[in-house]
Amino acid sequence: MAGAVQAWLCPRLQEEPFQLVIELPRVYAAAHQRGDQNDLIQLAGLVGTLGGALAPVTERRSVFPREWKGTLDADAFIERIKQRLDSAEHLRVELPAAQDLHHNVWDAIGIGLHALGRLAPRRVFPR
Repeated sequence: MAGAVQAWLCPRLQEEPFQLVIELPRVYAAAHQRGDQNDLIQLAGLVGTLGGALAPVTERRSVFPREWKGTLDADAFIERIKQRLDSAEHLRVELPAAQDLHHNVWDAIGIGLHALGRLAPRRVFPR
């Protein structure tokens, strides 16, 4: 999988250095779990391999889910992510065929926007 990610990135980045921001998964108590927690172990292994394999990475850092998306409802947060993209960026989003995997793409974009400081809630001040 790490090789497939690198093969996808290379033509898009060439040798341009970039920052790698990784979401650290959280394992919750049984009463609060959603999904199979073993998937998180596999994901952590993949992310570790990928983080070491990508050559032009200038900086590596990690964030916890609550750091970048808080406690907002998932669908509402995807809408916030979409609102932060301009039309050219939105056209470059490549969603998988499987609808149930779309949230992974939006999460990755959200983590990137968070790292760039473009995801914070917009504040409206009265005049």
